[in-house]
Amino acid sequence: MNFEQTYPNGFELKQKSGFQLPEPVVFNYSNLWRHEKPLLDVIKDTYGNRQLDTLGGSYGWSVRYQQAAEYQKINLHTLGAYLEAFSEGDITLPYLRHLSIHRAMPALKAHIHDPQQFSPNWVTHRLLDKLGGPELFIGQQGTSFGQLHQDQVSVHVGFVQLQGEKAFTLFPPKDTAYLQSTPGKEFPYQRRNSKLKYADLNDMEQHPELRRTHPVKLVLKPGQALLMPADWWHTTLNLTDSVSYSIRIVNRSNALKVISRYAEGIPRLLGIGR
Repeated sequence: MNFEQTYPNGFELKQKSGFQLPEPVVFNYSNLWRHEKPLLDVIKDTYGNRQLDTLGGSYGWSVRYQQAAEYQKINLHTLGAYLEAFSEGDITLPYLRHLSIHRAMPALKAHIHDPQQFSPNWVTHRLLDKLGGPELFIGQQGTSFGQLHQDQVSVHVGFVQLQGEKAFTLFPPKDTAYLQSTPGKEFPYQRRNSKLKYADLNDMEQHPELRRTHPVKLVLKPGQALLMPADWWHTTLNLTDSVSYSIRIVNRSNALKVISRYAEGIPRLLGIGR
């Protein structure tokens, strides 16, 4: 399928025509970052003094859990120091994930332009960051998101690869029964995490149920984007040093489902059925 020819106006055309969002589709897009200087240089110049342990993700912390100790071990404390070490490649770095643009680096937003295929998107405002969350992922070769998961509350997800190559392994929602789902930490009433990690997905001996799944494997290269429908399972591996952008998407095609997924958590908030 040639996405740009079949759906030139992204979600809008699909909704008017009665189409469902297709399977994950890769298309070319090299115009996300519009600034005379490279993205990482602008981040270093503008936000280099930010302490790593203050960098908030859209619904968590970029440096969280055991990662804080990992940064302490290598004596890295600021975002600028991390990016300098990333550029030089002399030491092994933790994967810097979920780096919120709205919360941690708002000045970048004026120079970031999502592809038309990610629109319409009703959750791009900074006050909706917990839902839409434009984020950056910066990782060295060999780093992996690790745990197979679905994104929260049935959002669609758009990815743009800015530097390096990233391998994705995706599974459709119909495979959920075979993917060892578990409750998530941020939304524990949703079984949107999996016990499986990237390294497990080719091990059919230890995980024979994987033989019944329908994985989609792809590699995003610089200047390519991926539009992934809601509730697809996914995990990634950085094949080279990698910088990626992601944004979550809500519009007519999934808004009612998003609302219903949030509603599932109301009993828990009220202390019912814990």
